[in-house]
Amino acid sequence: MRLTRVRATASSATVTVMGQLDGLNVLLTGGASGIGLATANLFVSEGASVHILDLPGEKLDAAARVVAPTGGSVSACDVTERSQVDAAVSTATSGGRPIDVVIANAGISSPAAPFTEYPLDAFERVMKVHVVGAFHTIQAALPHVPDGGSVIITSSVAGLVGTPQVVAYGTAKHAQIGMMRSLAVDYAPRGIRVNTINPGPVDNEFQTSFEERITGQSGKDANAIFDTMIPLGRHIPMDDIAHGMLYLAGPHSRNVTSTIFRIDGGMGG
Repeated sequence: MRLTRVRATASSATVTVMGQLDGLNVLLTGGASGIGLATANLFVSEGASVHILDLPGEKLDAAARVVAPTGGSVSACDVTERSQVDAAVSTATSGGRPIDVVIANAGISSPAAPFTEYPLDAFERVMKVHVVGAFHTIQAALPHVPDGGSVIITSSVAGLVGTPQVVAYGTAKHAQIGMMRSLAVDYAPRGIRVNTINPGPVDNEFQTSFEERITGQSGKDANAIFDTMIPLGRHIPMDDIAHGMLYLAGPHSRNVTSTIFRIDGGMGG
């Protein structure tokens, strides 16, 4: 929803269309594709300056064009490397700007294997990107977050239920909820809200690749199997998740903290 302000003068009325996030500065990891890019597009349309942190490449270059109109930026960044996160935060806070909204969204997929055969290096990598990456992002940004700011961590329905064959991903997503709850208590006195957003199966390439590994089927066949697991019977559009992010970032969630915000078609039970 966009707000409209009408200013009347002696001879005319000036209409100014205001976005929900006008003037806000947003730090967003994993913003060059998928849910992150959908969020960046929506936030820019709502007036925010969005600073994307993601791995280098064509997708990040394209994302630069998305965030440019409202003064955003992109930084080539591996969130597991603290020095790279610190450098990106410096860019986002250039000129002394605060970071009003922090979104720890960066993530990678997980191999599928029985627990006794699960590769340790893959487990450690998934944990490092999702959990240590979120830790680096939030810890680096928080000194720049004003009272009343918002921190959002992208968890998953996999953080609410047991998911077979993907112990690394499930463990990481549960861990992010624990991080959120601790931070929510620590920063409540300053009015900083900390929440997770927990998508169910989303209609994008990342999810389809994951489903193919789990089901052994390809493309639409894998999607159809997962549709049967979702009570509402369909994958979630990325824009639905982006609008959930907007709610948690914007003024309507000022009394929402330590919340698991499920957008999962009922899959989390």
